[in-house]
Amino acid sequence: MFRPGTWNGSWLWALLLIGLSPACDKAEACKTAPECQRQGKCSPDPRGACTVASDTDCRASDPCKQHGKCSAKDGACTAQSDADCKEAEDCQKLGACSAYQGSCVDLGKSVHSECQKTCESEGLCVMKEGHCVALSRLHCAGTSEGKPETASPCARLGLCAADAGHCAAASNEDCRASRACKDESRCAAASGVCVATEEECKKSTACVNGGRCVVKDGKCAAASAADCKRSLRCKLEGSCSLKDGACIAASDADCQQSSVCSKAKHCQAKDGLCIGSGKSQGGGSSAPPDKVEPSKLKNGIF
Repeated sequence: MFRPGTWNGSWLWALLLIGLSPACDKAEACKTAPECQRQGKCSPDPRGACTVASDTDCRASDPCKQHGKCSAKDGACTAQSDADCKEAEDCQKLGACSAYQGSCVDLGKSVHSECQKTCESEGLCVMKEGHCVALSRLHCAGTSEGKPETASPCARLGLCAADAGHCAAASNEDCRASRACKDESRCAAASGVCVATEEECKKSTACVNGGRCVVKDGKCAAASAADCKRSLRCKLEGSCSLKDGACIAASDADCQQSSVCSKAKHCQAKDGLCIGSGKSQGGGSSAPPDKVEPSKLKNGIF
């Protein structure tokens, strides 16, 4: 028993230390446990189990140092910001420096499900600041290999380089390899797009077949009635008159001197085309306007 006058503060501290010692032991045990370094489970929960309780627990762990998982969320260490990722080994070695859904990734090599609709056709493949954007040639070409995917902006339009979040034409070489060059003579890079040049237009099928021999607004266009009259479309389809940068059938006279009139009885002009009644003997051209093949004329199809 305590005698009167013998009670002092030392007894109180002793009792407190005795009561706190189990909690201190649990905390120390968690900090020295392998799960602390491997998973950031460095703090005891009310039942004494080791768990991730704070960012401090995560920052001393291997997942933080190696993979940028330095923030505590829902009892686990995750990458919640680019700042988490940028000091990690994966950022330095693999370029995985951006946080996405709790992990560090290289956005230039990623494709996000949210951007599926715009990825293939526009190269807008990853989410950044709430928008789907293009961040690499991989996005614009659809592959890391030399030959781009057929439906990609690189293959179709020569837009093979990422610039400010969009695919752009950065070189004449990319433009020359595109369908825009093959089909429309847009073979030179200018201001981020592929455009036509005077030289390309003059030697193009668009000039020979459709009279579109000069450049207008970056595309091949018809500039004179003389070019229209020299074109195959004039001879075959009656598109011999100039209007708004294109060769059209503007009059019955245009149609009546063409093969489509003599062979298919389409001898009247309407809305820029030759129309008419009468049973076709050879049929009109079914090819696109600038795709008429010279061999058809020689072989007597028209």
